[in-house]
Amino acid sequence: MRDTYDIVFDHKDNKHFNQDLSNLIKRSSNNNFEKWLFKDKQLENFSPITIVNEKNEIIAALGILKFDVFISGEKCSAVQVGNFFIKEAFIEEKLEEILIEAAIYKYSNLVDILISYCGVKDEEVLIKSGFERKQEYLFFLPWNNREKQESSKIIKLDLSLAHDFELVKEAILHSSKQSSILDTKGDSLVKFHNIQKHFEDDLWYIPSLQTVVCFRIKNGIFDFIGSFSSHNIDLEELLKIIVPNGIKRVDFGFMPDIKEGIHITKTDTFVKTGLDIHSCLYLKEVTTGLKDKKFMFPLLSRQK
Repeated sequence: MRDTYDIVFDHKDNKHFNQDLSNLIKRSSNNNFEKWLFKDKQLENFSPITIVNEKNEIIAALGILKFDVFISGEKCSAVQVGNFFIKEAFIEEKLEEILIEAAIYKYSNLVDILISYCGVKDEEVLIKSGFERKQEYLFFLPWNNREKQESSKIIKLDLSLAHDFELVKEAILHSSKQSSILDTKGDSLVKFHNIQKHFEDDLWYIPSLQTVVCFRIKNGIFDFIGSFSSHNIDLEELLKIIVPNGIKRVDFGFMPDIKEGIHITKTDTFVKTGLDIHSCLYLKEVTTGLKDKKFMFPLLSRQK
């Protein structure tokens, strides 16, 4: 029966396939990134792989997002493997394996690294296809008794307001890199989706620095999720502005450009202030060399 299936790699200009794929994604149970994309018709960088049957119907799909990863300043091309979508009648046919193999076949000679964040149900198919689960690390900075800098104006943002919505969206799109150690670009839609999904009440704007910041505070922990500005910002200067008194430590949602005093520890979860984002990072490296390095990918860059 599988011999009658076709794999389609790119059908952005095919209205029939786009509608068919949209319908398949809408039927999925979770509030996923791909569902958000099709709702708002923001499909740039998104290149799903689909399986089509003899009736020209999409029976399975895999979300693929193309972007760039910067490792120690070196630009690397990447794809992030997203969610599987399988029609109910075909769930037992293990079409996930076909989709993953198709992704590897297409991109292994085109990109430097393939990335996936997954739940338990995806682990088996990723491992079988040569992905490796990688240990991620939490980067944090003890903060007890540090003096706060002279206060700067900080404005709370509200994404229900059109002005603030556009301000955050544009800040993410045009932001310079947060980290010279490891960062991502070209995935602003993922970052904005995660902001809306998890952190819409945690956004602030600093007019003097023309910078949007995202953070949470609880029980003396300052979870610094990210900052977005079109120009480079001194991170330690920024922390002195936004970290209030009474903070014990600053946990970073990215790899900070701080050389003195930074602590690194193994972790499987991030955002201890009330979200617990699980790591579940799987990589298939082609030319990158992260194997023996202590690293984390930005929290907002995670498609799942």
